[in-house]
Amino acid sequence: MSAFERTFRTLSVLALGVAVAACGNRPESGSGPFGPPKESPLLSPFAGRWAFDFEKTLAAQKEAGKSDEEVERLRKFYSANPQFGKMHPDLAITGDVAIGGVSSEYRFFAMHAHDGKVCGKAWHHEDRFDPGDMTKCYVRLLVKGDRLELTVRMQDGLSDLNDPDLKLSPRPDSGSAATCDADHPPGKDWNEWTTYVFSRAR
Repeated sequence: MSAFERTFRTLSVLALGVAVAACGNRPESGSGPFGPPKESPLLSPFAGRWAFDFEKTLAAQKEAGKSDEEVERLRKFYSANPQFGKMHPDLAITGDVAIGGVSSEYRFFAMHAHDGKVCGKAWHHEDRFDPGDMTKCYVRLLVKGDRLELTVRMQDGLSDLNDPDLKLSPRPDSGSAATCDADHPPGKDWNEWTTYVFSRAR
């Protein structure tokens, strides 16, 4: 699978939340599979509503190494296929939970300060009302003024039910830069890091 195909697959799945959002009102964040959000001083700077910025996202992905050809393919794809919505839904972050649209959710855990960013892991639900539909990912968060950068590294396939992180349910801020394995995660089928950029919603 080419880099563009992997990116297209991931982005198409994340965009599903936008389409679902048109079907009803945003539910409370406590209605997800893990219950209400947990407070985290480390994550408090990211709290609030964030609007996805397509052009700034393309610029950030190009800066991170995407070729001009890949960036142009993404631009043409989303222009020609409005049914897929945006590349990533807008986010509403409360404590350790980021809700995208109505259907998707990131539940952050093992977060820690690392190289100027807040780094860690998350359980990602494409549909947070389907608890079995869950993927583990690594995440990095950075706020620059009114801009949020969310960098994600997804693992293909469903989560391992014997994963210690699932059994132990680590706290939101229980990670450590000294033990961080985000750049060399265990297992296989990890996608490349992908950055999404958001502006603080007014």
